Amino acid sequence: MSQATVYSGAMVLVGDPRLRKVERVDLRVRDGVIEEIGPRLDPAGATVADVSWAWIMPGLVDTHHHLWQATMLALTSDFTLDDYFWTIRRNHSTVHRAVDVYNGTFGGAVAQLEAGTTSTVDFSHCILTPEHADAGITGFLDAGIRGVWCYGFYHQPMDDPWFTNPGRRYADARRVRSAYFPADDGLVRFGVAPTESARVPAKQIGDELRVGRELGALIHPHTNTRHRLGHPSDIRSWNSQGLIWEHQLHSHCNVVDETDLKILADHGAAVSSTPETELGMGLGKLVLAAADRAGVTAGIGADIQSNNSPDLFTQMRIALAAERYRYHQPIVEERGTSGLPAVALRTEDVLHFATLGGARGLGIGDVTGSIEVGKAADLLFIRTDSPRLRAATDIVNAIVMHVTVSDLDTVLVGGTAVKEYGRLREDLHRRAVCALDESGAHLAEAVKAHGGWTPAKPEWMGTPDEHRRQTNH
Repeated sequence: MSQATVYSGAMVLVGDPRLRKVERVDLRVRDGVIEEIGPRLDPAGATVADVSWAWIMPGLVDTHHHLWQATMLALTSDFTLDDYFWTIRRNHSTVHRAVDVYNGTFGGAVAQLEAGTTSTVDFSHCILTPEHADAGITGFLDAGIRGVWCYGFYHQPMDDPWFTNPGRRYADARRVRSAYFPADDGLVRFGVAPTESARVPAKQIGDELRVGRELGALIHPHTNTRHRLGHPSDIRSWNSQGLIWEHQLHSHCNVVDETDLKILADHGAAVSSTPETELGMGLGKLVLAAADRAGVTAGIGADIQSNNSPDLFTQMRIALAAERYRYHQPIVEERGTSGLPAVALRTEDVLHFATLGGARGLGIGDVTGSIEVGKAADLLFIRTDSPRLRAATDIVNAIVMHVTVSDLDTVLVGGTAVKEYGRLREDLHRRAVCALDESGAHLAEAVKAHGGWTPAKPEWMGTPDEHRRQTNH
């Protein structure tokens, strides 16, 4: 028999957060789906939960994350992008066992759940063997988070690699698709994560994108990530080859212009910004406001737990401040603060990016991202009994500017509680801590053979082609 619960009396953010529609209504949830929204719903046949103490908002949606890196918490916080690439991608990834990928993925996803992220995308690019792929998928599934798991095509530099050519990776991606994702209606769906351009020949990038399309996958590349002297726009290059289409989520996009964004908008592709990483590592300007103005679906991600917390409330605030500075400063310098007609980005905008916009970017906007009848009950219940949240004149503003992870009382994914009374479900908490402790201890020993946690970086970090362009310029 189906089970129903009526959550009664809360202030609920209904529909697209951009509508700022906050109402005191009840929610009827049956079998993990929102069945009815309205004032004083008939409780007949349902369990009633009085949640008049709460604000209820949709679960957060992270649109760019490398979950396996939760095994190296806070290592890269003072790194440049080249420091990161050398240390994490070229060295520490190669000593991750399959169990470490499982532990990082599982532990990192559980950390997201604790922070209110109910859907995520995992750009899994530590696939040294097929067993590493299986471990990453299993860790994602075991965490119980919704989202998209992306098979990473990046090739780690190893003395004796299992994947001796790109074709072996493509074959393994096909195996994974068939074995784990026979349909596209599960809690977790399938994606592919291509190698960064300039790190492999252009033909290989094209092949990777085409394999992703063949498999009906979400294509989730690192795109136009940073300034590269003499390097053409990824977006324009791929578009000229017919390699841009709708089911794509382009991450970072710090070096884009109006032409690039128009291409993405025309094809219905989406973008993701990871504000803390991009600003901290010097990638460039955030894409959020420009993409939004160009009609491109946009989302926000926390990127790497080796650098940032998985807390999207923090990412929203960083994005809001950075984009306001970017667009305000030229006006202020020319006309003073009184010359600003309005702020460049509003709280409801970043809340939209972190919920419904992100869900649309993942291709699951019809399932989650907003509180609407027929959508999954992916819900956050925010306690309002803290002095930090009292006397709120505007709940949307308060959610973005004042709510922290400690205010999250309950987190539901498809109606199932993964956090209650301010604490993770005990089985998830215990398993995640044990998993991360196990791999953290192993890796602390394993990296010693590579020069420790921060091995000395060579003078040149780019590809040979980039080096020739730099030295010949």
